[in-house]
Amino acid sequence: MSDEERGEESNGGCCPILENLKSMPNYDECPVRTIGRCDRWRLGRPPTYDEVNAKYLLQKKMKHTPDSLEKAVENIVKSWEAEIQHKLIPEQIDSIDLERFSMATNNKTPWTIDDVITRGTYCCLLEGVSHPVVEMDFERSNEYFREKFKTGFAWEVVKVFSGPQKVVFSWRHWAHVGSDTLTEEMEGKGNLVELEGFTRANVGPGGKMRDIEVFFDQDKFLTDMAEAEGAG
Repeated sequence: MSDEERGEESNGGCCPILENLKSMPNYDECPVRTIGRCDRWRLGRPPTYDEVNAKYLLQKKMKHTPDSLEKAVENIVKSWEAEIQHKLIPEQIDSIDLERFSMATNNKTPWTIDDVITRGTYCCLLEGVSHPVVEMDFERSNEYFREKFKTGFAWEVVKVFSGPQKVVFSWRHWAHVGSDTLTEEMEGKGNLVELEGFTRANVGPGGKMRDIEVFFDQDKFLTDMAEAEGAG
C-alpha cells in the first residue's frame, strides 16, 4: 500500500483503452475515491486516475461485489491515498483523523501526516532498507518510480479479515517494468513486479484513518524490481 496512483496525466492519453475506459465491461468495478476540496493541490489541480483505473480493471485478480467489506475498504484506502499524495494542507485531508493519524511499516517508527506529506509514502514504506529512494524527498521518490512504472502502480484489496473499526486486510500491488502503455502490456510487453502484504488500520467514525500499520517484504520488492529491469 504505497504510491498506488500518481493521479497525473496519462503517459498515453491517445491510447484507445483510455479513450474507451467507460465502455469497459467491468467499468462498474472502477474505484470510487472521495477526495473533496483543497486550497493547495500538489500539482496545482485535483488528480486524475484514468490510466491506473484502466490498469486496475484490466489486470486485477479479485472481483468484489459493490456491497462487500473488501470493496468498502478498498475505496476508503484509495481515497486516503489520493488525499495524502495530493493535498498539501493536512487539515483538508478528510480521510484521516488528524489528531491521531500515524503510519508505520513492519513495526518501525511511526510517521506523522506531516512526515508523509513531506517525504512521501515510498520513503515511509521503504524505511530501514538500503536504497537511494529512502533519502529522496516526495517529488524525487515519485519521479524515480514514475520512470520505472510508466502505466502506474495499481493496488487492490485481496481479503478483509476483520473490521470495522479495527480493520485487517491483505492486498496486492503491481506494476510493469519495460512497458510504456497498457496496450503494450496486453500484447505481452513488460515485466510484472508484484507485491503482496497486510495492513492493520484503526478506522474511526466516517471512515477516517487513524493509526495504520503496513507489513510486507521490502527487500523482496526491491529485488523483484531489479530483476524485472534486468530481464529486459
